[in-house]
Amino acid sequence: MAEEQVGDRSSGESSIAYRSTGEEEAIVGFEEEVLIIKEQLTGVPKQLDVISIVGMPGLGKTTLAIKVYNDPLVAYHFLIRAWITISQEYVKRDLLCGLLSSVMRHTNGVDQMRDEELAQRLYKSLKGRRYFIVMDDIWDSRVWSDLKTCFPNDNNGSRIMFTSRHEDVALLAKSSRPPLSLRFLTDDESWVLFQQKVFPRETCPPQLTEIGKQIAKKCQGVPLVIVVLAGILTNEEKSPDQWEKVGKTLNSQMTADPQIWVKTLALSYNHLPHHLKPCFLYFGLFPEDYQVPVWKLIWLWVAEGFIRETGGKCLEDIAEEYLMELIGRSLILVSRRRYDSGVKVCGIHDLLRDFCIKQAEKECFLQRISGELPVSYFAQPEDLVIEDSPSMLINSRHGFATHSLCTKSDLPVLDYPWGMVTLRHLTIKGKEGLLRIEEPVAIYPFSLDNLQTLSSIDAWSCRDFLAGTLNIRKLGIRGCIRKDGFYTFPDTDFLNHLQELKLWCDPCGIWPDRLSGVRFPTNLKKLTLTRTEVKWNEMSTLGKSLPNLEVLKLLWFACVGKCWKISDGDFPQLKFLKLVTMPIDEWQVSSNPFPRLQRLVLVHCRGLQSIPSEIGEVLTLQMIEVRDCDTSVANSAHKIKEEQVSMGNNCLQTGPAPIFGLP
Repeated sequence: MAEEQVGDRSSGESSIAYRSTGEEEAIVGFEEEVLIIKEQLTGVPKQLDVISIVGMPGLGKTTLAIKVYNDPLVAYHFLIRAWITISQEYVKRDLLCGLLSSVMRHTNGVDQMRDEELAQRLYKSLKGRRYFIVMDDIWDSRVWSDLKTCFPNDNNGSRIMFTSRHEDVALLAKSSRPPLSLRFLTDDESWVLFQQKVFPRETCPPQLTEIGKQIAKKCQGVPLVIVVLAGILTNEEKSPDQWEKVGKTLNSQMTADPQIWVKTLALSYNHLPHHLKPCFLYFGLFPEDYQVPVWKLIWLWVAEGFIRETGGKCLEDIAEEYLMELIGRSLILVSRRRYDSGVKVCGIHDLLRDFCIKQAEKECFLQRISGELPVSYFAQPEDLVIEDSPSMLINSRHGFATHSLCTKSDLPVLDYPWGMVTLRHLTIKGKEGLLRIEEPVAIYPFSLDNLQTLSSIDAWSCRDFLAGTLNIRKLGIRGCIRKDGFYTFPDTDFLNHLQELKLWCDPCGIWPDRLSGVRFPTNLKKLTLTRTEVKWNEMSTLGKSLPNLEVLKLLWFACVGKCWKISDGDFPQLKFLKLVTMPIDEWQVSSNPFPRLQRLVLVHCRGLQSIPSEIGEVLTLQMIEVRDCDTSVANSAHKIKEEQVSMGNNCLQTGPAPIFGLP
């Protein structure tokens, strides 16, 4: 889950909250319930109160909770908002740590605390502040028993919200009001929701209206069933004959069936193209309520061999297309999006996950070990390596010998890379995680044509290693090399497929003397600089040399100097700009800065006095996020928004940048 802050207008403090997972869905049929809950949240009584939403799976409990959680009036009313998903099997310590992370700016030492100390610290963090905490999907009555003493009652209107499938769990909180039991949708409401999902940008053709209403009615008022069924018809031929076939299937499978959603999920699964079925069932591997990073999911799909080569496309691109197909069929939920509206994190509804597990076991696709989480039947190491320590072991399942990265100077050393021809992604995690190439590579030429990602490589090793990885798309380089009497970064212009590049220096290491002589591939789309201490005046040269750059992240003294001057023509395609802990006092821009900028994020830029007003003239701008900067910076962001509104642009949003999970 990502975290966000919401400024409090009255006290000048900032509230901190977990952002609810999942994109907000349109509410159909529960408009009155939304108004009731908002009144309960912001009205009487003043003492701490619990609001409960209960109902069977698929009725929309979480969707309704998200709606009120994100409501502007609710966000304004509470100093702290926090969202945490409980899940069927929970660990008290994890819940305490999650809530603490949402409430506190700094959680140093939390890992060493006992549960009692965590609970006490959470209580003190909430004391005297009006808070709203959502506990989504409570299964066990012990959750409230474990946590209720952590929530102070200061008679200031604080609220806690439950969502649960079990009314008896909600009743334990002894609220001043009975739980809100969600009803089924009416036939008319079912038809409205069905139309929204099948025809999001148009109306239903007259020849499909009658059969469409019949199909929607067969869903028995369960929103999840309607959404899943609509996902089937969205991808089918929109003709009366085809819809009649689906309707007949529903009749034969679901008449008077109390578990209608199980049959609907089976129907949706059976309508999937063959190549999407293993990708969908694979979601049964992940824990309940797990938010899956898309990059990890795609790497796993490719490693498992689920992705078919098509038309010379990269396997990772094809995998992303598969994911979008599943999302389009309403089987996978979008949790977070990237700057370009692409999917960054995804998830799956509990019912769909249960179906995946049962269907996968039925097809011998997954197998359980000692009753624990399912394990992939096909899960054999191939070309995906992710480790938390510098020492790594790489296997190949295509008949190649096992190769290892041994540890020297606490750095993993790649001895014989030419045997791992199937390797696609190499990610080395940890503070000391770094790939260093030694002499055997220089002596014996090699080629890793399949390598797409290399997270971190020593700058001095680039010359020998990168020459054999010409198809690489994502690359991280640490440190500098000496070239023409100056310290600088290695050239990467020969990597014609490179799209994402990260450059960083060690805090106590050598910084580059200059950036102007570095040759980058002109097709580069994302660039991140960390602790590089590049002079601001060199950024203009960089901006002109990267005409296709869409994302620029400057982190932790990536640049030094008091003033950043931006001229016309700098970064013509830039859409996302992020500055974190940058020593900048003044920001000067031309009359037409960043003509395609969509999102600006400023974090901990304490010296900066304001955002240039010219930024507000960028027609594509959608979001300005500010955190831990001078109040004048936030004020300038709000002023830009007011000017945009006065010109008729209501799309621009301003707000605090999330604390964790910054993109």
